[in-house]
Amino acid sequence: MLDRTRSLRLVLVAVSGLAAGLFPIIGPLHVAPAYADDDDEDDEDDGGDDGEDGGEDEGEDEEEEEDEDQPPITAGGLYTLKTYPQGEIQRPLTMTKGITEVKGGFGFDVSNETAFESVGASADLRYGMQDNVELRAGFKGIKNFDLFSAYAAFEGSIVYDLVDFRAGFGLSHAPGSTKANIPIGFPFRYAPKEQVAVTALETAFSINFDAKPDFTPNVGVVIQPQPIVALILHASLVIPGFNFKKDNAVIPATAAIQLSPNNRLDAGAEFSFGNLKPPDPDADGPLEAPAFYDDRFMLFFARYRL
Repeated sequence: MLDRTRSLRLVLVAVSGLAAGLFPIIGPLHVAPAYADDDDEDDEDDGGDDGEDGGEDEGEDEEEEEDEDQPPITAGGLYTLKTYPQGEIQRPLTMTKGITEVKGGFGFDVSNETAFESVGASADLRYGMQDNVELRAGFKGIKNFDLFSAYAAFEGSIVYDLVDFRAGFGLSHAPGSTKANIPIGFPFRYAPKEQVAVTALETAFSINFDAKPDFTPNVGVVIQPQPIVALILHASLVIPGFNFKKDNAVIPATAAIQLSPNNRLDAGAEFSFGNLKPPDPDADGPLEAPAFYDDRFMLFFARYRL
């Protein structure tokens, strides 16, 4: 009996010792992975938060860098006064909202035999009422203002920077007559190269108040060897009453050279020719028809945008 009691005590002591010896080893091995998993999850959560915060910060930086003066992208990339192009060809057909352009000129008649005997002047105004919509008005008088014309018009874009629609009111005066009309046009510009552009149809026809409508198409060419220099050629065909008889056509034309030292200011000189197709001489008239350049006017002008 005594031996059995001693044996049982020895077994209990051995088991207790074995458990006490294994617990420091088994315990840490069992608990450590749990702590590692928690740490990894925390690290992943922290990384996700950092990524989200970083994205928000980048978005905020992009928003802060936006220029408040720049029109929205949906406006077609319209120019502001600061970014308005220096070159004539690169400029939009209509003024951007809020931009005003004023032009003034003074000149002399330089026709044969009457050169510098009379003067004239011109003034033009363009205002961007909305993006792609402008209001314009102008006046020009020559030969001591015995001949003058004035107009006011609305112009809006049909296809941005390619073709517009223009309608307005015009008044022209010559000795003995004054006429009023409504000019209609579809101003068009196409630039096959950066240095060359073709313009057309600033007026297509005009509705007269006291006569049949007139056919008044026009065409022009702009040559720009450098942004600071532009040569502008422009010619119109005027057929009163849509009467296409040979001697019924009048072809006024202009040739101008323009200098643009910056994107706000233009200055230059313009030669106007009254009719490139003067009437044929009558049987009792002069032996030689007058040359197209005999009737001409020279105008010095300046234009400014604000």
